Amino acid sequence: MVDVAEFEHLIGSYDISDLLDDIASADPPAYLRRCFAEGSSAPVLSWNRIQQLAACAIVVDCVADGRDYEAFEAELIADWRMHYAQDFAKLKEPAAAALHRAQGEEAGLKDQPDAAPELRELERRLTSA
Repeated sequence: MVDVAEFEHLIGSYDISDLLDDIASADPPAYLRRCFAEGSSAPVLSWNRIQQLAACAIVVDCVADGRDYEAFEAELIADWRMHYAQDFAKLKEPAAAALHRAQGEEAGLKDQPDAAPELRELERRLTSA
């Protein structure tokens, strides 16, 4: 079990359970694909949007790379692994691209300097696994 404390500056204040509910109530791969596409193409990313992108990327990391993060519902993640593993694996590249774009977002990160290294680490996990 991976402790989400290593991403505490990035998603510590973000409501993970609401995000998981939103993803679960939609078509999960389509929801995530849309999130990453919007994150990559938006003219400006707010801090809240960067947090959403990071949390969605962690969901992809959970499902596609088999990591279990303590704040993410294990039963739900296991279900998504069973039903969507291949679809989520295809989302690693768009997720990494959206995180890379977020790293260049001065406005969204200006008050969150400790979040930048966490974004880089999450992007690294998606591109190296």
